Amino acid sequence: MITDKNTWELEKDYLRRVINEISIQLNNGVNAASNYKKEAIEMQKNMWEDVRCAPTNSFDLEAPAQMWQYQMDLNNQARKYKLSTDKVSRLEKMYESPYFGRVDFIENGEEEAEKIYIGIYTLSTNNNMDILVYDWRAPISSMFYDYEIGECSYDCPAGSIGGKLLLKRQYKIENMNIVYMFDSSLSINDEMLKDILGKSTDNRMKTIVTSIQREQNAVIRNSQNKILIVEGPAGSGKTSIALHRAAYLLYKYRENMKSDNILVFSPNHVFEDYISNVLPELGEENIRRSTFIDFFENMFDSRYRIETMNQQMEYILARNLDKRRLRSIKFKASSQFLNILKRYMQHIEDGMSTKFKNLICKGTLIISADEILRTFKEDYFHFSFAKRLEKLRQRLFYLLEQHEEKRIKELLDNYIKENNLQEEALPEEEKKLAERKAREEIEPLKVDIMQMTYFDIYLLYIDLFRNIENFAKPVDEKESDGFISIANYTIRQLQRNIINYEDVAPIILLKTVLDTVSDTKSVKHVIIDEAQDYTVIHYEIIKKAFEHSNMTILGDLNQSVNGYMNIGSFGAISETFNAQDANSISLTKSYRSSKEIADFCREILNTQNNLEQLNRHGDKPRIIKVDKSNSSRRIAEDIINLKEKGFKLIAVICKTAGQCEELYKSVNSYVDITLISNQNEIYRGGVVVIPSYLAKGLEFDAVLVNSIEDSDYSKEEDRRLLYTVCTRALHELYLYYIENISDLIKNVNERYYTHDILI
Repeated sequence: MITDKNTWELEKDYLRRVINEISIQLNNGVNAASNYKKEAIEMQKNMWEDVRCAPTNSFDLEAPAQMWQYQMDLNNQARKYKLSTDKVSRLEKMYESPYFGRVDFIENGEEEAEKIYIGIYTLSTNNNMDILVYDWRAPISSMFYDYEIGECSYDCPAGSIGGKLLLKRQYKIENMNIVYMFDSSLSINDEMLKDILGKSTDNRMKTIVTSIQREQNAVIRNSQNKILIVEGPAGSGKTSIALHRAAYLLYKYRENMKSDNILVFSPNHVFEDYISNVLPELGEENIRRSTFIDFFENMFDSRYRIETMNQQMEYILARNLDKRRLRSIKFKASSQFLNILKRYMQHIEDGMSTKFKNLICKGTLIISADEILRTFKEDYFHFSFAKRLEKLRQRLFYLLEQHEEKRIKELLDNYIKENNLQEEALPEEEKKLAERKAREEIEPLKVDIMQMTYFDIYLLYIDLFRNIENFAKPVDEKESDGFISIANYTIRQLQRNIINYEDVAPIILLKTVLDTVSDTKSVKHVIIDEAQDYTVIHYEIIKKAFEHSNMTILGDLNQSVNGYMNIGSFGAISETFNAQDANSISLTKSYRSSKEIADFCREILNTQNNLEQLNRHGDKPRIIKVDKSNSSRRIAEDIINLKEKGFKLIAVICKTAGQCEELYKSVNSYVDITLISNQNEIYRGGVVVIPSYLAKGLEFDAVLVNSIEDSDYSKEEDRRLLYTVCTRALHELYLYYIENISDLIKNVNERYYTHDILI
């Protein structure tokens, strides 16, 4: 920490200069916005008066031209007002804490170093000639995150600029006063990080611009790779990095990319709400946020009841599993099933699933089945399967119309010849009779055409399972029986108009390849968070639906909450996309939990890793044995004690939603608590009780895990879920049990926790 008085005085002077400039610009901005608004209102009043007084002569073009000019002027005024209010908003955010870092940089060949102050936004004077504060996303600001004192460089549109970093300083500024300063070397100072991370958290994710680390900055500013895959442990800042990356892209490509050009796939609606503040805090409009199933929901027919991911999780975690369904879930998440789907889709696109037939009317061949197949495969090959069927249907109906016209003429010519008439003398009734007869003759062919070109994605999916062995190619009788069992179960569910969650992605893939997808052309960048909880089929969909988009994919295999449906390895993601387009980056340091909680969580995983942990200390996790009759009261008392310590966000995490509802009813009588469930995915902070799978991605000051009985967490598939639950805690972690503690906890070395047995 800097204590030199002269340095403090110089820094205070600069801060006063910056705040004074902000104050001037803020005042000017408020006045400008007010004037633009007044002018717009006045302009609108004038427009209505002029329009009302305008002549009504339809040949007078002056009034429409005048209206158009007014509209153009109003749009221009609205744009000026928006720019002014946006600037005011940025200045207001800067006012009390205008910057957080500084580097002194001397460019090669120059004699004098430049002092570069870094904040959330740019502050400049003299028509941008004198920059007092640089935006953290500016190319020159990258040196603050990437370099220690010494040789350095940064990339900008003009190329790479080299030089030396002479000073690197960090500030904590509150209420227009410098609280403290550090001169640091390579990384953001650990003491400053501890101060930031040691505080109580909030109910929304915050920006991390003041504490971005070098490895995080490499991800945020990466613009070389079309597909960027980021692996990192719990607490490594993956979600924050993704959102700051979105802000960086919006800054760097601001001429060509807007907020609605970026889409982030969130695991659930709780998480969507949790991350909603980050981009507005960074001065950007919020990007599009959606769960995977919500984005593609318009593909599904309303007659089907679609199981959500949360409902499937409840089914799995409740342990009332039908073995056939468990096999079905595992199978439909596998690369084996993806290959089966690919073979089946090729079979369909080759026209092998469609039974084309000759179109014959009264002995006359209109078109042969072979010619129909050739037209389907060759003439329309560049269209999707559904579009080809549509084009083929139009073609066949056209041929039918031609035949109908020929047949009508033939019938009328015969009538004229038989009755020795002139064409002009042909009775009108006979014309109608010929038309009706020809129409009746071709009517069955219309039915044949509709049947040949009918497209129903659900019937095709059922057809796959009716012929599963033709595409699965089982190696023995046992595997064949397994496929048949899965097929029978799937067909039965679909016939009941039920689509299980494990069937959602395969059906979307069929629809994406064979038909159409939701409008994705406007999406230029896709962010996929919690990437481990998607399957290879999900990634195949994303690859095809967003083939022109760049992507950032972030996750952690150790946080796979579904033991049966997950990606398995991040190598599988790289294999889905072109390896030349994809690059993988591993984050190695966790910043969330205290060292004691992080060590405990690492023991739950029971695996060797080289992860680094911020050296921030706290209390050891507490394992608490309680009596069944007073467990709710005990949890309530612990919540009250934690609140008295100053913790704001406290989560009681149960394995299932059913357990949450039961606990909520009993604890709510002792302490104010909010239930988050599948029916209520709104997160407002405070004390919550939440199911395990909805808690992923969130963080809390304190986590109370109810419960760690062996009946709750006993299988190997539960290990990562329990790890994910425990890693939600920043400062305090309590785990409760009544009778038999889970083996996953028993195997944790006792030096990593305290054990309380309450009698």
